[in-house]
Amino acid sequence: MELTLGPYTIRVVSDEATDLRLADEGHDGDSDVRAGVIRVRSDLDHARRREVIVHELLHHCWHLTHLAMRSDDEQEEVIRALSPWLAMAVTPVISD
Repeated sequence: MELTLGPYTIRVVSDEATDLRLADEGHDGDSDVRAGVIRVRSDLDHARRREVIVHELLHHCWHLTHLAMRSDDEQEEVIRALSPWLAMAVTPVISD
């Protein structure tokens, strides 16, 4: 699956191998902003999966702005605070 964020395309990887790797790492999802990839566990319920995708998209947005100059701790604090609320209001537009 791919998500469009302005002029950028972000590939979402979600399969059994990804589920195992993320579970081993203790995460529901993660991002590689340089590669334009989000990994998310496929075994999450719909609401949690959407929240994780929005959370990871916020990491991509963060890196596209001047906010990238802030610390990783600040980044995670802000994104964790915003993502549950945005996930309730926003549905990522998925392009095939």
